[in-house]
Order: sequence, then structure tokens, then C-alpha cells
Amino acid sequence: MRLRLSARRLVVASWPVAPDAVRRAAPPGLEPASVDGECLASVVAVAFGGGRLGRIPVMPFSQLNLRTYVEAEGEPAVLFLRSYVTPGGLPGILLGAPFRPARIRVREGFVRAPAAGVSLDFRVGGEADPGELGRHELGLYEAAGLKRFRVERGPAEWRSAEPVGEARADGLLAVGLDVAGPPRIAVAGETWFETDVPPKAQEPSSSASRSRR
Repeated sequence: MRLRLSARRLVVASWPVAPDAVRRAAPPGLEPASVDGECLASVVAVAFGGGRLGRIPVMPFSQLNLRTYVEAEGEPAVLFLRSYVTPGGLPGILLGAPFRPARIRVREGFVRAPAAGVSLDFRVGGEADPGELGRHELGLYEAAGLKRFRVERGPAEWRSAEPVGEARADGLLAVGLDVAGPPRIAVAGETWFETDVPPKAQEPSSSASRSRR
């Protein structure tokens, strides 16, 4: 079944991290992937304006993801480490999504998600190119095994943003990703996302199978 969501606001804050830290945080068989020459960990916040699951309407909700970047069978992918949603997104749990309920605020100059330990203030600047961060299509997460899904995103007008004050991303620290210093931030306005649900199981590679023995 096809899920299509409209997004009103998208915020991506990223920090460089050590490849070994990504390797420890990832399931066996996945290797760290560079994004524009660096290993990164990101906080991604989205304010969705609603959408449709097949013919079923989806109400507006906000989502916050803690993620890093890996290679799966030679393909670059986003690894979702933790995902939080406001009440409108909780039905996704019935489709296998590993969502946690949370209070999330995604506004013009800040993101707040206390349950994820995320607090981010920023000042929006001029036009920007998000680089490889804006071009990933394959997503992975753990839920009774490793699941994979492909996401299509519509066009977006990206802008750079400067952090204001100290940024907190305690959820990334909790999974062993040492994010320090100011993040690099990109924001976008209206766009859309599409994917098929439920996601597919990721077949373990031979290297992953050996690592579990």
C-alpha cells in the first residue's frame, strides 16, 4: 500500500562522528558510509500536514528521527536509530514502524523534543544545497529484524541555518554517537514523501551471517 505525506517543514541537523562509533551503533553487516566525505549522525524533524495511506486519510503529525548513514549491500542508506511521533503518527505502529510517542515542536526557528533529549535553536539563512543528505532513498530500521523501505521525496527549497546557543541531541549520545560542537543545519519548506508500507525485511548478507555465528 502506498503512503503519501505532505510536509510543511523539514529540519536536518548533522554532526561528524567517528566511523567506529557508527559501526558499533549499527546492526551486524552494515558498514559506515560517508556523506559528502564524512561520517555523520543527524537529528531530522518533520512537521507533516497529513496525507493518505491508499484511500485512508492520515491526520497531521510531527516526527523526529535520530539517524546515521551506512552501506547496505553496497548501497548508501539511512539507518533510523530512534523515531518519535506525536499522536497523529502513532497508527504507524500498526504497520510495523518502531515509533515512540513524544511531544515534538517543529517551528521556524527551533525544534523541541524533550523525550529524545533534543533542543535546537537556529536562524535561517540563504539558499543551500543539502548535498548527499537530500538524496538518500533507502531507509533501514530494526524491528523484529532489519527492515528496509524506499522513500521518494518531492522537490524542496533548501536553506542553510545557523545554530543559536547550544544544541542538544542527547538521544544520539545515548546510542554511542559522540556529537559535539555546533551542528550543520539545513531546512526546507513544503515538500512530500512517498513510500510503500509495510516495509520489507532485509536479507542478511553473508558477512552479517558470519558475524552472528
